[in-house]
Parts: sequence; C-alpha cells; structure tokens
Amino acid sequence: MLRLLKLLRDFIPALQQFIRDNRGTTIRSKVYALLNETPTSGRLHSQIDLILVVFIILSVFAVILETVPSIHMPLAAAFTLFDDISVAVFSIEYLLRLYSSPEASPDESAMSQRRAWIVKPSSLVDLIAIAPWYLHLFFAGTVDLRFIRILRVLRVLKLTRYNTAMKTFSDVMRREQRAFFAAMFVTFLITILAGAIVYEVEHAVQPEKFDTMPRAMYWAVITLASVGYGDISPITPIGQAFTMVLALLGIGIVALPAGILGSAFSDQLHRQREDMIQKVEDALADGVITAEEARTLEEERIRLHLTIEQFDALKVRAMARRGLGGSISSVLTAASSELEAIQQRLHGLPIDAAVIELEKLQLTETQKAALRVLLK
Repeated sequence: MLRLLKLLRDFIPALQQFIRDNRGTTIRSKVYALLNETPTSGRLHSQIDLILVVFIILSVFAVILETVPSIHMPLAAAFTLFDDISVAVFSIEYLLRLYSSPEASPDESAMSQRRAWIVKPSSLVDLIAIAPWYLHLFFAGTVDLRFIRILRVLRVLKLTRYNTAMKTFSDVMRREQRAFFAAMFVTFLITILAGAIVYEVEHAVQPEKFDTMPRAMYWAVITLASVGYGDISPITPIGQAFTMVLALLGIGIVALPAGILGSAFSDQLHRQREDMIQKVEDALADGVITAEEARTLEEERIRLHLTIEQFDALKVRAMARRGLGGSISSVLTAASSELEAIQQRLHGLPIDAAVIELEKLQLTETQKAALRVLLK
C-alpha cells in the first residue's frame, strides 16, 4: 500500500508550481484556477481533473455492477461506502465551483454570476449527479424513491466537462440545424408513408403483427436503419417488394444526417484553427506580442485544447500570412550560431528543461515561436 506514496512524486512538484504561479491571488481565484483550466492552473489542475474523472468512471461502473446480484449481495456494504465517498467528493466539487464561479467575469456581481452558473447545463449535470443520494437520505422514510437511484448513472455526463467534443457538437448542430432537420424530416415522412402502405398490405394477412400503424412504423424504422430484427416482416409479394425498395432507400437516407454532421465537424475544427491564426495575426500587427496579448492567446489555446507545439505551428503560419517570413528568415540567419549552440545545449534534455533554456534567450515572441518549430 505504501506504493501509493509514489503518486506524491508528481503531485508535490505540481502543487509547488501551482503555489508559485498563483502567489498573491485571492483564495477564490486559486480555487477557480484549480478547477478550471487557466494560464496559471499548471499540472495540478490536470491531476485534480484526473482524480475526478476516475471517481466518475468508478461510480458509474458501481451503479452498473449493483444490478448484478452475484456481485452486489456480497459487496453491498462496500458499494454503499464507495457511493457515500463519491457523493462527498462530487458535493465538495459542486460547492467549490459555485464559490469560485464569479472569477469567470470578475467585473460582474458575484451573486448574479452564481445564479447564472447554477442554471448552466454542466452545473445541472453536477447537481443531478448528487441529488439522488440526498433525496434518498431525507425522504426515504416517506416516499418510495428507489427508482431515482438509477439516475446516478447520469454521472457519466460529468465527463463532458473534461472534453470539448460536446461544445464542438453543439456549435455544429447550431450551424447545420437547418440541413440536419431537413434530412430528419425527410426520414420522418418516409417512415409514415412506408408504415401506412405496409399496414394496408399486411394487416389482412398478419393482423397479429401489423395490428396498428405504430407497429407498421416500427417495422419501417427498423428496415430503414438496416437493423432487421426479424420479429416483424411482410409476407405478401407487394410487402416484400416494398421492403426491398425501403431497405435500399435507407442506405442513403440514414447516412445523410451522419454525412452532414461529419463534414460539419471537420469544417468546425478548420474554422477554429483559422480563428486562432487570425487572433495571432492581430496580435502580431505591430511585430511583437505583448504580455496582455500573450495571456489572451494562451487562454484561447487552452480553450481549444491545443498543444504548445500546435500553437507554435499556428504562430509561424500566422507570421507567414502577414508577410513576416522574410523577417523570420533574417532572424534565424542572424541567430544561426545561437541556434547551433541551443541545439547542442538542449540535446538529451527533457522538454520542460529545453523550454526553460529557450526562454533564457533575449528574443521576441515572434523569434521564439520560429525557433521552437525549428528546434523540434
């Protein structure tokens, strides 16, 4: 069990770095940086996120395994204890996020910021994750709330906080909602028409299967989606011929919304990169990136979850698009001896140490970005 202490080997340096980076800030600001990725969050934020993700995954698996009698019965006490610990962790996280939420917009009223935070979708997910435990605690003796315990599985939605996929998905849906809903409307029309036709053809010969229009529409959806359960199928020649036509239509109809979303996702990622390049170009309008501009760009890099290498590559592309390529070349030519010395100095060093050495150079942000790309 003492091997668990090895985890402190990474945790303690991350904690020390977090303290240094947030020296002089308020407690609320420190809590916000700890729970939200900011330029001063450091590795400690990533480690806290990892702990929360592990708790989320384990708690969801516990809810699933509780439905298996051979596992739950001998481990009932352990399941209950782990659920109590999970709720305690998630409750502390919820309260700390609520407390630090005004840091997102320090110029606005703290109370209004907290009210706005409470009704955010991610905050509601956090509340739903812990609500069943408290409802069962306070109302178990008066109301039968056994059914509400299954809501604990919704804790898996907390994982969306640690991935930008849902944000990108919502942006894509807003952009492509007209095309997407048009495709879904066509699918809906075909489902109704197919269900009506097959109901009229098959109801007389299979009244026990095609007994209602909703049952016929169920068959149409299963056929369009190419699932083919086989629990209900036409037996008349007309019905079978129509099934063949509907199955062939389904290949294109069902794939249409998926194609729209796929192309929209690719376009959205491209737009995000282009927006980032434009922000870098604006910051480089005077040929140098100021401290305030660097902080803004770093926040945008974190929001888009770009690595430092990807961000540096975007910087070089932005400089090339602004016609700074000549100045970059001259800078690198003039600094060729420094570049060779840097390469020798950085050889075999860890990436963190290499970055520190690079920062010691008296170069502008533009020069450093170009050097980082070449030194890779």
